[in-house]
Amino acid sequence: MKITEQLTSAVTKTGDFMTLASQDVSGMLSLLNDLLGPVPRPDAPSKLEQRASAAGMIDVIRLWQRQDDAPAATEEEIRQFFTEEELTRFSNETGLSATATLSMLQTLLPRCVRRRALHEPFTRCS
Repeated sequence: MKITEQLTSAVTKTGDFMTLASQDVSGMLSLLNDLLGPVPRPDAPSKLEQRASAAGMIDVIRLWQRQDDAPAATEEEIRQFFTEEELTRFSNETGLSATATLSMLQTLLPRCVRRRALHEPFTRCS
């Protein structure tokens, strides 16, 4: 990694920390729910399931739907599930760096998928 890339990365991480951007999940959840579509109904496949199927991740989604404390998604899973344009949109709309955006999505996506399966609104865990 070049010195300029290291400096940019350090400044970005400092900015994310100083603004506590990674603590505010409301904007991220709004956009996430928008992309995932309406909460699933038993009689129709959801936008979430269609997206997961197209990405070859239906088994992963089913696991997240069943588990209360599903492990965080991997970076690869996030990049497989969302397009680069969507990841950029998350970053732009939340004000987070690309790194912080990936990190938050890795944590929030499995939890959000679980809540949707239970038809419960997402509330932030303590």
